[in-house]
Amino acid sequence: MVRHGPARRMSAALLVVCTTYLAVDTLFSSSPSSLMEDFSSSLRRELSKGLTTEEDPQHNNRGLIAYEECTVESINPPDHPIVPVFAASYPGSGSQMTHYLYEALTGVPAGIIKLTRGDDHQVISIKTHYPAQTTNVKGAEEMDRVILQLRNPLNALPSFASFRFEVQNGFPDHTVYAPDKFWIEWRDKNFDKALEDWVNHLEYWVDNYDNTQDKRIVISYENLINEETGPEETQHIAKFLGNGKGVTTVSPEIIPCVWDKVVNYEKNTGRKLLADFVAHDNEWAEKNGDKARSLIKTYYEEIDGAVARKLFHCCDDPLHPE
Repeated sequence: MVRHGPARRMSAALLVVCTTYLAVDTLFSSSPSSLMEDFSSSLRRELSKGLTTEEDPQHNNRGLIAYEECTVESINPPDHPIVPVFAASYPGSGSQMTHYLYEALTGVPAGIIKLTRGDDHQVISIKTHYPAQTTNVKGAEEMDRVILQLRNPLNALPSFASFRFEVQNGFPDHTVYAPDKFWIEWRDKNFDKALEDWVNHLEYWVDNYDNTQDKRIVISYENLINEETGPEETQHIAKFLGNGKGVTTVSPEIIPCVWDKVVNYEKNTGRKLLADFVAHDNEWAEKNGDKARSLIKTYYEEIDGAVARKLFHCCDDPLHPE
């Protein structure tokens, strides 16, 4: 269970780390590569096609191996009731990508909080940013399992700022970066509160859902988009979803192919990865590195090692720690 004292130490640690980000003017590109009015349907059309081969130039440009051929079946409501899992993440953590991944792994629609209730029993998961955002899933009395998705706040917070820019200016989701001026004004006004919300969000889901009784798994955005760790992370997700009553997932043999189709479609569409332009103040980092590592070490030993290892890659097996 999470104790508030160590959680505040985590907040301090993250402030140490994230101040690096504030020390520089991060460059944003404000020109959209394309404005996708119906991203969901275009993704599903793409998923329904066969996987590219090694001879495909697009495949070679990605630098990926050719996984076993697979076709993601159409997404349909289940023919029997399903209790969904919470798909919990702080805003800006890549939840749209995993929304589609959960669908592709099960063939069952994934829900969003504005349109879906837990007691509808028609979706595999329901995306929620609670308590970072005030509204949680309605009709959730039967829902007792969660996939907690983490993304390093150095990337999650500016991604969230870009989302706010899109909303305010009428752009489709996940198509443009906020320009420099918007980001600087947003971070100076909201950064401390947003970072506190990030910590409180993590704390809430760790505190209320036990990871020892198949009630919670933690997944890492950074691991999921990585070519080496992504397929294994997806296997971990599929196993958890498949443990739900009445849920069937795709065969283990094609999970790497499903990962490739969904995750790499997302990676190459819309905004580029924020990690590509995160700037680092080397002098500051060198000066404060030992302090940051010390605070983080205290956090993961005293609260929840699984969560910290997922986020900070601090130990031998950051994917699935005991």
